[in-house]
Amino acid sequence: MWSIMRRAAIAAAATATAALTVGAGSANAANERHGDGPDNAKGRPYTVGLFGDMPYGPQGRVEYPRLLADMNKSDIEFSIFDGDLKAGGDGTCDDALYSTSLASFNTLKRPVVVLPGDNDWTDCWGRYGAGTGGFDALERLDHERQVFYPTDQTLGRHTMTVQRESSEPGYEKYRENVRWVYGPVMYIGLNVQGSNDNLPHAGVDGENRPDSEIARMTAEHQEREQANIHWLSESYALAAKQGLKGVMVAWQADPNFNNEQKLQPAQYDGYNEILPELRRQVLAFPGQSALVHGDSHYFKLDKPMKYDNGQVVAKFTRVETFGDGNTHWVSATVDPRDPNLFEFTPKIVAANVADR
Repeated sequence: MWSIMRRAAIAAAATATAALTVGAGSANAANERHGDGPDNAKGRPYTVGLFGDMPYGPQGRVEYPRLLADMNKSDIEFSIFDGDLKAGGDGTCDDALYSTSLASFNTLKRPVVVLPGDNDWTDCWGRYGAGTGGFDALERLDHERQVFYPTDQTLGRHTMTVQRESSEPGYEKYRENVRWVYGPVMYIGLNVQGSNDNLPHAGVDGENRPDSEIARMTAEHQEREQANIHWLSESYALAAKQGLKGVMVAWQADPNFNNEQKLQPAQYDGYNEILPELRRQVLAFPGQSALVHGDSHYFKLDKPMKYDNGQVVAKFTRVETFGDGNTHWVSATVDPRDPNLFEFTPKIVAANVADR
């Protein structure tokens, strides 16, 4: 099956550059305030909003509208939500979870690109105990795709056109994997999940499902992992071909760079292929790269990627967004005149700072 996909991808890649140009240029609704489009943004700074892992719990649901209002007051071109519509223990993944989240995303004035999170689907079988399960993980992912990704438009009151991996033969199901170009930057969204990217092992991280179900999820992980690698490598190739200055990759999972979380191998071997592929692409690309993710629920800004000699890869930056009990967001400013290209700033929502 994958040989068929690779042959189809060669043909798709030949037209992808044109598709990206059309997709980016049609985002004029997203640029009403600035009077120019993504192409003209190549020469001026602009700002993007980053958030995820919210709302968590009753207090988070009170704070979340304040965060959305704060983002609406800001001068962002668009935003990226890097997954997790709720806490793992916040009840089940019933249809209301997605419809309520959709309504919240559509209160944002500017376009918002939404990526899946593990609490949205991989954990919906009941990882977090009584009252959190009762759903098939793959059915919930398919439902999420139908709700959030029905067309090539983003969510938000003003939308933006994106290219979806589902437009390529052999990858039709992966509507959540997206890319678009804005100014000098290629943006790539991938379905890479916490909970070891849906690669389960019996007895690890609360896993108590039968062997047949573990095998079914493992097959899903492996197929999606190949789709992620294809989309990542093809997108980086297009960014280089277009002479772009930077690439920003967004996904949900904290990939545990350098085993910074001191985990056992079976807790993070789901990233054993995507992380080396990301590193290959970052090193080969002449410009700046950034990875945006959530999952571990605290703001982090660092440079965890290294060369073989142990030296830091200066042109790669990781930013982790806020989440859980900290209902805040992060701004990413893209300045084509700055050699570092990206500048990340925590944006604290004042009304959400309280002693709980």
